[in-house]
Amino acid sequence: MSSTSRETRSSTTLRGQLGLLYAALAVPLLLLQLWWSYHDYRGARERAWDDALAFADAVELAVGQFVDQSGQLLRASAARSGTEWLDSGSCTDDMRALQQVLPFENVLLVTTEGRIVCSAANVSVDASATDWPWFAEWSGAYTIAPAVEADFTGSWIIPLVAPILDSSEGVSGALVGTLPLLELSELLEIRPGERRLTTITDTDGIVIARSTEAERWIGNPLPPSSGSDRTIAPGRSVAEGPDLTGVARTWGQVETDQGWVVYVGVPDAVVFGPAVLEAVWHVGGTLLVVLLAVLLGAWFYTRIAGSLKELATRTRAIEAGEVIPVPSDTPEEVAEVIEHLNDALEGRSRAESGERAARDRFASLFDNAVFGISVSTTDGRFLQVNRALVKMLGYESEEALLSAGPTALFQDSAAREAILRDIVSDDNSTIAPRDVQLQRADGSPIIVRVGGHIRSGPHDDAVFEAIVQDVTEERRRDEQFRQNQKMEAIGQLAGGVAHDFNNLLTVIAGNVELLEDDLDHDDPLRQDLGQIAKATQRARSLTRRLLTFSRPSREGVSVVDLNEVIPELSKMLVPLLGETVRLRHELTDESSTVPIDPGEMEQIVVNLVLNARDAIGNDGEILITSNPSTRSLESGVRQGVEVCVRDDGVGMDLPTQQRIFEPFFTTKPMGEGSGLGLSSVYGIVQRVGGSIEVDSEAGRGTEVRVWFPVLEPARAEGAPAVPTATDGGERVLVVEDDELVRTFVGRALESGGFAVHLTSGGEEALAYVRSSSESVDLVLSDVVMPGMGGRELATALAKEAPLVPVLFMSGYVDGELLDKELEDRPEALIRKPFTVEELHSRVRRTLDGVGDVAFGRKDQTGGIGVGKPDQNRSTLDTDSS
Repeated sequence: MSSTSRETRSSTTLRGQLGLLYAALAVPLLLLQLWWSYHDYRGARERAWDDALAFADAVELAVGQFVDQSGQLLRASAARSGTEWLDSGSCTDDMRALQQVLPFENVLLVTTEGRIVCSAANVSVDASATDWPWFAEWSGAYTIAPAVEADFTGSWIIPLVAPILDSSEGVSGALVGTLPLLELSELLEIRPGERRLTTITDTDGIVIARSTEAERWIGNPLPPSSGSDRTIAPGRSVAEGPDLTGVARTWGQVETDQGWVVYVGVPDAVVFGPAVLEAVWHVGGTLLVVLLAVLLGAWFYTRIAGSLKELATRTRAIEAGEVIPVPSDTPEEVAEVIEHLNDALEGRSRAESGERAARDRFASLFDNAVFGISVSTTDGRFLQVNRALVKMLGYESEEALLSAGPTALFQDSAAREAILRDIVSDDNSTIAPRDVQLQRADGSPIIVRVGGHIRSGPHDDAVFEAIVQDVTEERRRDEQFRQNQKMEAIGQLAGGVAHDFNNLLTVIAGNVELLEDDLDHDDPLRQDLGQIAKATQRARSLTRRLLTFSRPSREGVSVVDLNEVIPELSKMLVPLLGETVRLRHELTDESSTVPIDPGEMEQIVVNLVLNARDAIGNDGEILITSNPSTRSLESGVRQGVEVCVRDDGVGMDLPTQQRIFEPFFTTKPMGEGSGLGLSSVYGIVQRVGGSIEVDSEAGRGTEVRVWFPVLEPARAEGAPAVPTATDGGERVLVVEDDELVRTFVGRALESGGFAVHLTSGGEEALAYVRSSSESVDLVLSDVVMPGMGGRELATALAKEAPLVPVLFMSGYVDGELLDKELEDRPEALIRKPFTVEELHSRVRRTLDGVGDVAFGRKDQTGGIGVGKPDQNRSTLDTDSS
């Protein structure tokens, strides 16, 4: 027998199998011991956390009682004698008496102006409480101030400030007790044998008490923890990390009623020492058991190896085809094996005859099959092909195909290598059918389905026996079907993803906007919030691009670039001005992206230009300019752009200027002007948060300046809102099943001055309308909700409250989820994500009945309709001046 055969089977020797058996026993035991050790480790950590939290609770209770009792005594003294002491101005002895009975280092009487009236300790005559950090922020209520270093003693204290009220309940002064932090630390002193470390910090993170080395650490800020924290409950958390001296500890953290934080740490050596020791004993015992098993197996192997070697010696005769004699002293088991081998020799002779017959049958099937059959090496080289495969691939003969080689069949050599790697690396000898693109002899592509079996060849090398079918036409039909289904499937996926994603973006962007409104203009947090806003805007754009896989968006553009709109409008207006009136424009090169509907922007420009034309008469010039302009608004400084329309016409006197924006006011003859043009311009400008000014003088022309706020570049793309002022006070019923979105919408509406009632579904909203004594001015409802959806709610409200308008909101764009009526009336739907400004604008427009904006009002057919604009009113009213 060759050495190669021996090497091949060496891995299946009895010795190797025994080794595998030992490994199968030892590895699970070791893993089990390691699991037990890990379980003990986790248990020790959990117990340490519980112990640290329990001790922190006890410290929090003791410290809280100590501080609360001190504060109660101080407030009682202020209430009882504070006014008397202030009036007398001589109270040093009283302060010292209080110091003796109260746990304070010093007691002081301070006026509201900061003058120290008297003090238990000696204080400089020039000392004033106005220099103390807490005095500037004192609101007149009882206060526990942050830790400070006392000017008069140099020690660290916590001032407790009790107000002194006069007869009219007004604050006339304060009684201040300074609580020494070293005395507070005495509550935390470690008992003999105690290894817990306790530290307390105030609201600013300053150490105010410590169980060890208090004098060293009090007054110093607590460095940030380098470990990992885990919140257990509000105000309670656990952590792992080193203490201030570098000792690894397991921590429990509890926040007190005063806003302080109690840290209790237990050394890791105490927590995990027993668990580590027990793990060492477990693993060591397991290794000892495994060693004994190995020794026993070695003894067993030597007992049976001799018999197996004798059997191997006698069976070598089988290579010469001889029958093996069975000696009389051969063990019964070995003799049985030899007899089976003799039977196998006889069977082999019969098998060879059958193999020849099978080979003839295979040759017939191979040559006459209607599908392609091939035998190839694992590197793709054909060894044998049948006539059907030769015809399928367009070759003249079998020899031509065999000589062509695998590279001639594959247009892409990388694809061939990938397929061959898959075949070689397949764990099964049977290769499942797979589709492969080849090329025919004339270079045309063909897709075939290849499947088969891997077997050993004549030289122990693997060969691939394959069945090949031409599936080019089938693949073409399948590809066409998949192409037809792809957009529908992606559309359904995109709609669902966009709905949930838009809900999240609504909450994130809206809350960022609410936070920005609460911050000062120069607050550094505004920059961080701006980054979040930019990220949500990018996500919003991503969602919009995702929805293009579903179908084209029906949302209208809601921002306008003045540098694009004004030149286009100028071209349109030139024929309307006549040959004697000249129109020019000089526009800034800076960003002029304005949050306004394009139609409304056109209405503003057209009205102003045509009014200027009427003022000029027969001959003159109109100039449109734009320049960057900054305005100081109530919300802060805002960047904007100022559009100026200037003419050299007849101008206006002051009384006329004061009335030009009044509805129905016109200087034109009866029947030539409605007086609504400039009033509509004024309304649009106010609604988008802009301003309009007029500068005119009779005989010297007119200049109309319109200021618009511009969007930052990161928000300009697709920003759909037009900021508008709200009257406030109306009650809005919000119907939204997503809690986060519901909460944000409620806060956003309340910030705009609306009264809000929140419901989580259509049934709940309908029940509120039926039972509530308070009137509802508007229903703001999600479209798709569990149970009763927004559309069904609107239908029900048409019967219950036909005059209440309904404004829908949704993150869906799929027509199956948004019915045809909503799709055709986009103003009745506000799409998520939206900003606070957009929400205020759409709610105000709906409440004011501006345009085709709201479901829920009875139309002439008696169904659910919307407010219709006056069909007799022109889109652009140009004759108001």
